[in-house]
Amino acid sequence: MIELALVPLQAGEEVTMPSTETLLIQLAVLLLLGIGAGYWVYRDASKRENNELRWAIGAGVVMFLFPPAGVIALIVYYFVRGDATDGEPTAAETTGNEWDSPQSDADDTDW
Repeated sequence: MIELALVPLQAGEEVTMPSTETLLIQLAVLLLLGIGAGYWVYRDASKRENNELRWAIGAGVVMFLFPPAGVIALIVYYFVRGDATDGEPTAAETTGNEWDSPQSDADDTDW
């Protein structure tokens, strides 16, 4: 019975390692994919109110180390990313228009 379990592990001929050039090309392609994915995520996340640096590093590293999981991470980011924002909030939006009136509450007293 154990002989049948080992049959898939036996190769009919000697298994050779890929050449150094092939490994370097594969590494370069994975590196470019990781950098490209990280750049796209950074640019996209900076238009939204997301933490763009964390998303970019996460997507780039995952795409470089585990390409199938990197594709899944990009799909998840696409659906989780949120709506685009117009830009930085103005001073009136951040203060709630509390500072617009020239009078203070102390000046409203009727004497």
